[in-house]
Amino acid sequence: MPSTYTSNGGIEKIGLGEKAGAWGTTTNNNFDIIDRLTNGVGAITLSGTTHTLTTSDGSLSDGMFKVLVLGGSPSGTNTITISPNDADKLYFVQNGTSQTATFTQGSGANASVSAGEAAIIFADGAGSGAAVTDLSALLPLKSGVAGSFTTVTASTSLLPDSSGGADIGSTSLEWGDIYIADDKKIKFGSDQDISMEYDEDGTDSLLISGGDVTIADDKKLFFGTDKDVSIEYDEDGNNTMLVTGDVVFADGSTSVDIKSHDLSANGLKLDGTLVTASAAEINKLDGVTATTTELNYTDGVSSNIQTQLNTKHDAVGQGLQEDDATTVAMKNSWMSTSSAIFSISGTSFTNSRSYPVFIVGRSNAGGGSFSFTVTNGGGGSGTVAQQDGDSGTNDPFSFILPVGGSISGSSFTGTGIELRPA
Repeated sequence: MPSTYTSNGGIEKIGLGEKAGAWGTTTNNNFDIIDRLTNGVGAITLSGTTHTLTTSDGSLSDGMFKVLVLGGSPSGTNTITISPNDADKLYFVQNGTSQTATFTQGSGANASVSAGEAAIIFADGAGSGAAVTDLSALLPLKSGVAGSFTTVTASTSLLPDSSGGADIGSTSLEWGDIYIADDKKIKFGSDQDISMEYDEDGTDSLLISGGDVTIADDKKLFFGTDKDVSIEYDEDGNNTMLVTGDVVFADGSTSVDIKSHDLSANGLKLDGTLVTASAAEINKLDGVTATTTELNYTDGVSSNIQTQLNTKHDAVGQGLQEDDATTVAMKNSWMSTSSAIFSISGTSFTNSRSYPVFIVGRSNAGGGSFSFTVTNGGGGSGTVAQQDGDSGTNDPFSFILPVGGSISGSSFTGTGIELRPA
């Protein structure tokens, strides 16, 4: 009866009548195979992108090692085929290369060990449909255990080996989303001086408690899905707080108090120009109903209007009076001392001067009647008939002629004076 071999380890089962004279050699070889299967650590050198891990019947081979230490310089992900595909295998794998090692046996599932990581893998030996399973991914995480895990469930806490001694993620391997339940805090500092939480049982808002929050120079705090509004300390510009976007103060008991408004250097500015009026001065506009046109009536006024009016009023009790008997009088200086005085004679006179004139005169004709025609220079006229009472004297007359006005009649003589205002 010929020898046969174990299905998984390739150990020779010596048949009756076989190995005459070589029993001891074969038995020792089998013991070496058993030792490799149970405790053997094999260095597997990888290159390229494929490798075959073979278990050969009756002879020591790489596929018999219990522990596989992968080395070499594979050019990419290296696919390691476990042969034969009908052998059950359990391997402890340490991937010391810079590439992922993927173990396969048939058309079933494969198991991958990332660069620098370790795993326990199981090949089910199911022939052409054989599958490889990463058993370590099914084990709960223990202290000091490294490797790749799909899901880690912690019953109490995840703790570093020392205070501040472990990071979550790295500069090249960042974590994805972090989910924190309502009213649970992220705490900062060795004494947990500052915390951050979603305050669901209070304000329904993100709550930062316990200390200050600092935003670096020229970094923005954005608001809105499209970042329509931002706040930043503009250190590389104007060294000021810069708000970009519209700002609306809500209705209600809201005030904006600018304590530094000193009317000279600091306070409220509009487009860079300091408002130098005080609140009391600005409040004087409260209740003003005048239009822009009405306010512009004061344009050009250089001193107190009332003082100017008082200057023009001579309260000596002379002149015109209003209904309430208040005296409205002309000052003696109402007419310029430079007003021209001139003589007139002849039968007509027209005021061609720049001011109205006051005319005092007499007729040169004696006896009978005497008439004057007076015009205002604008088309209006009138006739004044004077009767000589004694048939032997000249008759007097007086008129105020506007510019362009005239008098005409018989021969007359008189004196005129310009009514030129001071």
